[in-house]
Amino acid sequence: MARPFGVYVHYPYCTHRCPYCDFAVTTERPPGAGRYARAVRAELGLRAPAFEGLSLRSVYLGGGTPSLWDADELRDVLAAVRDRFGLPGGAEVTLEVNPESSDPARLEAWRAAGVNRISVGAQSFDPGVLAKLGRRHGPERAEQAIREAAAAIGNVSVDLIYGARRSSVETARRDAERAVEAGAVHVSAYALTLDPDVMAEEVPLARMRREGRLPLPSDEDALAQAAALRAALRRLGLRRYEISNFARPGRESVHNGLYWRHESYLGLGAGAYGCRRGDAGSVRYGNLRDAGAWLATVEAGRLPTAEEDRIDARADRNERLMLALRTRDGAPLAALGPAQTREAADLVRHRLAVRRDGALVLTSRGLDLHSAISERLFE
Repeated sequence: MARPFGVYVHYPYCTHRCPYCDFAVTTERPPGAGRYARAVRAELGLRAPAFEGLSLRSVYLGGGTPSLWDADELRDVLAAVRDRFGLPGGAEVTLEVNPESSDPARLEAWRAAGVNRISVGAQSFDPGVLAKLGRRHGPERAEQAIREAAAAIGNVSVDLIYGARRSSVETARRDAERAVEAGAVHVSAYALTLDPDVMAEEVPLARMRREGRLPLPSDEDALAQAAALRAALRRLGLRRYEISNFARPGRESVHNGLYWRHESYLGLGAGAYGCRRGDAGSVRYGNLRDAGAWLATVEAGRLPTAEEDRIDARADRNERLMLALRTRDGAPLAALGPAQTREAADLVRHRLAVRRDGALVLTSRGLDLHSAISERLFE
C-alpha cells in the first residue's frame, strides 16, 4: 500500500504583521490577476514528480492570511492538486482564517471551493492579551467567526496562545471554554515562544524580550496556564492527542497527524517547507521566504529552493521517535534498541512515561519535558 502524504500551501500575504510572528509573511499587496495561484500551480508541476507513488490524504492552506486569498484562485489551486494526485472525496482540506477576514459569504465560497475544515486564529478572547499580541480583532469578532464557521463548515479548529503578556491561569481557562462554547471541535494551544537570537530584528516582541523590555509570565505560571487550559478542554470533551492539540473523538487533524507519523509532505508557496521520506533517510527543503523572489524563480521555471537538508537513516530514526513521543500513541517499544529500552524503563520508573499497547507513551508530566526526554532516547 502506498505511503500517505499531505500538501501544504503557504499564502504569505497579510494586512499587517503581528509582533510575535516569525513566519514567512509580507504586508505587501498580493499580486493581481491570479499570479500567485498560477505560480503555486507551476511549483506543483515542478515538485510533484518527487512525490509520485504516494497517496494524498490532506491539503492544508496556511499563512500568512490565506483567508485573504480570492476564493476562485484557491479553488483553482485545489483543483490542480486534485488533478495531479487524485485527492479522495471527503479528504481533509483545511483553511486558516483570521477572524476579521471571515464572514458567511466567504465561508460559503470556501466550502464551494472544496474546503471542509477551518482553523480560526483567535489566539485569545481576552482584550488585554489580544492587544499585547498585536491582534486586530476583538473577543466578540473571534467568537462570531468561530460560530459562523461552525454553522457553515462544521469542522472548526481554534488556535490559542498562553503564556503571553497579561495572560493568566484564568484567561487560559476561559479562552479554552469560549473556544469550545463557540463551536470548536479542535483546539491547538501553544505557549508564546520568542527566540531573542533568531530573526529578532524582524520580530518586535523577540527584540523587546532580548532587550529586557517584555515581561512575561514565569515558566511556572506558563505551566499552570497550560494545565488550566488542558483541564477545561478535558472537562468539555476534547482530549489531548498531541502535546499542543486537543480534539473531540474523530476530529483530530489528519494533516498534522501525517507530520507526527513521520510521513512525507509537499510544501508549495513562498517560505513553505516540504519533506520526502525514504527508507535510506529523508530530504527536507525550504522555499525562498521572500514572496517576490519566490515568484520570479518559479515563473522562470526553476525550483524555488532556498535550503535543502539530507537526513541520514540514523537521524531519521531519531526524528521519527521524537515525533511519535509527541502523541498519545507514543513510540513502538519494538523499535527501541537495548540502550533506549533501559532509558525507557527509567522513564517509566519516574512516571514520565507508561508502556501501553506495545508503545512508550509520555505522561502529562513527561510531555512537558518532551524535548529533554527525546534527547535521552536518541541513538
